[in-house]
Amino acid sequence: MFIRRCPLWFVVLLFFLLGAKADQPADRIIGRWQFPSKGSSVDIYRQGGLYFARVAEVDQAGEQNFGLMKDSLLIRDLRFDGEVWAGGRLIHPKTGISLSAEVEMSRPQVINVTIYKGIKLLHRKFIMTRQEKH
Repeated sequence: MFIRRCPLWFVVLLFFLLGAKADQPADRIIGRWQFPSKGSSVDIYRQGGLYFARVAEVDQAGEQNFGLMKDSLLIRDLRFDGEVWAGGRLIHPKTGISLSAEVEMSRPQVINVTIYKGIKLLHRKFIMTRQEKH
């Protein structure tokens, strides 16, 4: 009965706001994140229901040691399961090896990225920090 009395624009706005609020926990990961060396960074963004990481800035060490290239896609297809962003794939820029990727937010300004091939027991973990906006 309430919906019949409300103008259509109000109902559409209400559904939009409720839908946007549902995405907020997963969207906390969106932004620019710096690698531990602080010289290179990635932009994490959402496309549909999946999250991706594209290289934003590259320092000399990132280019030489890891083969990072500006604007290249580093991580693809992360899905938020309510606690972590999992199921993603990282393509190592230097070797081309495909690795599983998982991201966990330990604090609003810190994410733990875990990459592994095959079983998670044999993994590499690194911490990235949110880059402040200037």
